[in-house]
Amino acid sequence: MAAASSLIVPFVAFLLMLTNWVADTDPCVAAITSKQQKLVLFPSVSSNSTILSVVSSDPDLTILDKAINAAGVNVLLSNLDTTYSLFAPTNAVFEKAFKDKLLTCVHKYYYTSSCQSVHHLLSATNLHQLLLNHVVHETFDLENVKQGAMLEFVGGAIEQVSRIAGKTRVGACTITSSTRAINGVVLVVDAIFGSINPLTGLSADLSLNASTVQEASKVADATFFNTSKREEMAEGVQLLNIPAFQMNRNLVAFPDGGLEHSPVLVFDPSLNTKGFQGPDGKFKYPELQNVIRPSDNVDLAYMTVLELGALIRTKQVTSLELVNIFTDRLKRYDDILKVVITYTEKLAKEQASTADNLLEKGIYLGPLHGIPYGLKDIIAVPGYRTTWGSTSFKDQFINQEAWVYQRLKAAGAVLIAKLVTGSLAYDDIWFGGRTRNPWNIEEFSTGSSAGPAAGTSAGLVPFAIGSETAGSITYPAARTGVTAIRPTFGMVGRSSVFSLSKSLDKLGPFCRSAADCAVILDIIRGKDPGDTSSKDIHLKDPFSIDVSKLTVGYLADADMEVVRVLESSGVKVLPIELKYSVTSAGAILNFTMDVDTLSHLDHWQRTGLDDDYEAQDQWPVELRRARLIPAVDYIHAQRARGILAREILENFKMMDAFIGNATDWEKVAVGNLVGMPVVVIPTGLKNITAPLPSGTKRRTTITTGIYAAPYHDSEVLALAMAYQQVTKHHLQRPPINDLGPGDLYF
Repeated sequence: MAAASSLIVPFVAFLLMLTNWVADTDPCVAAITSKQQKLVLFPSVSSNSTILSVVSSDPDLTILDKAINAAGVNVLLSNLDTTYSLFAPTNAVFEKAFKDKLLTCVHKYYYTSSCQSVHHLLSATNLHQLLLNHVVHETFDLENVKQGAMLEFVGGAIEQVSRIAGKTRVGACTITSSTRAINGVVLVVDAIFGSINPLTGLSADLSLNASTVQEASKVADATFFNTSKREEMAEGVQLLNIPAFQMNRNLVAFPDGGLEHSPVLVFDPSLNTKGFQGPDGKFKYPELQNVIRPSDNVDLAYMTVLELGALIRTKQVTSLELVNIFTDRLKRYDDILKVVITYTEKLAKEQASTADNLLEKGIYLGPLHGIPYGLKDIIAVPGYRTTWGSTSFKDQFINQEAWVYQRLKAAGAVLIAKLVTGSLAYDDIWFGGRTRNPWNIEEFSTGSSAGPAAGTSAGLVPFAIGSETAGSITYPAARTGVTAIRPTFGMVGRSSVFSLSKSLDKLGPFCRSAADCAVILDIIRGKDPGDTSSKDIHLKDPFSIDVSKLTVGYLADADMEVVRVLESSGVKVLPIELKYSVTSAGAILNFTMDVDTLSHLDHWQRTGLDDDYEAQDQWPVELRRARLIPAVDYIHAQRARGILAREILENFKMMDAFIGNATDWEKVAVGNLVGMPVVVIPTGLKNITAPLPSGTKRRTTITTGIYAAPYHDSEVLALAMAYQQVTKHHLQRPPINDLGPGDLYF
């Protein structure tokens, strides 16, 4: 009973109408035009005021002003790049509309005597949706709009324009006055659009009954209730569930992208079997000697981070020179590969000059001192767009420093570009096109870390930071032939980074070598105060691990050259099969990712922005399906995930790591669900079998993965370094500098 009575608390203090309302906000709503009659724009603007300032300065619109700001609609109406018409109910209209609906609401779900005032009722409505149904995209010309024109509101409502006795009406509302603004017009109206059920915020004509519950139960595989139970369910949904949904949504569903309000449920890859206390030592990086600057800048561009660091340390090259060399390469090849979303030249030159000046003073920050790099454009950097690769957010600025960016900046690294992410971190398609594979430009790079992978592969950046939720490091690394690590879950903090799933997302580096990956991972790992999943994870120094003391299994799909090379280095190798009983790993991953992603893009979907998505068969389809996954089955999936994790960890009692295909979907799903680290390493090239122009240099890269149990990232890095000390596959260059005949025709 105490729990039920607490449900009424949000209804009691509504800030003299609205100020305690924490609501959905709407930064970007797709353009909506009239169904039958396109609105006529005002020929000129006669006011220097915005819509927001017109409302805030009118004493009769104080409730609307508070509502707009509390529900976040101020973000929409502050946009000066487009025009809006705001239909503005007065204070008197709000009071009358809701006081007329006051009623006793004693009910088994609400342990209170009655709804005492309008505040209770208004706070139970979906305020955000209510206000969006008072906004039209484009400017309503009161004088010229034609009789019968149909207006479609941003919130989805449609109303017809009529003229009666010399007055203009929209639906049941009469326009009593209008004020022009620099971004549209404010039209005062004498009523509220639509009919609102004060208990639920739903339109009054939307009823829930036993029949609708039965139909809804079909998508939840739960059609076993009888009619009386379905009637009870319908009543409870309307009076309890939906208001609670709306209150929670209004608290946390905005802004899009999951940057705020992390869930309190945190995934632990060790399943609560391992904790870390005390200081964690940094790796002892090799300090390369006798590194000579090549005469050709192309050769320099393909050097490893450790080699470039040696050149900077010995003052054979400056950071500013490297910035110019790599920026020129990005600009030269971006038309072909499409790897850059935003250049950060001003910032890069400032950071490079700082690095060079520090070195002149005898201050050396370490192996990343003055080294250029790129960030996947889901990572926030103040002063530059963070677009998430999406049309919906391509003009978005997030004035935050992502934790991973702070770590790299402190180490002296120099950001030269925000690199392509597939739209909303889904694949290689983004609002500017599609990122290509430098090894075969008729192919695409695949995976949402498209820009970091292709850019590193083509020698356009020495290294880049990408992310993986379900294959977005492993797939593009394999396709483009670079070395990359998907670290243990929780190794690298993710604050101010677009999130798909708080229990799956991981950040990791794309590099030319495993040694570079080890250096960068060491710099960016650690506990991020803004990320509840991150930890100070103690790792062995991979540069000090004796691989001859390791036991490594290999699966049937492992690259046997890797097995032989490691065996010749003293590693004990043995054939294995991973043993686990859970056969639904792919479905568990999809359930987890899709439901979590929908919670981060709920507002985006509700406002129809998914209609503008770059690939309609991707997120739009998945997230609509995710809307129908019941909470109970999401929890079942997490419980099955726990079984899977325990069974996979059992396999590591007989080995330190294993070798297997890096892009097999089953391993991608299992690895991400368990939170295991994997290093992807290139192991060779093969000719493309499809017909190609004579003389082409296009190839397909061959790769494999080295996997370990969570918190054993150092072992996979040590094994990858041991392999790369013997082989040179990771140093091969794609043909982007030497395209064969016909290679520019695609």
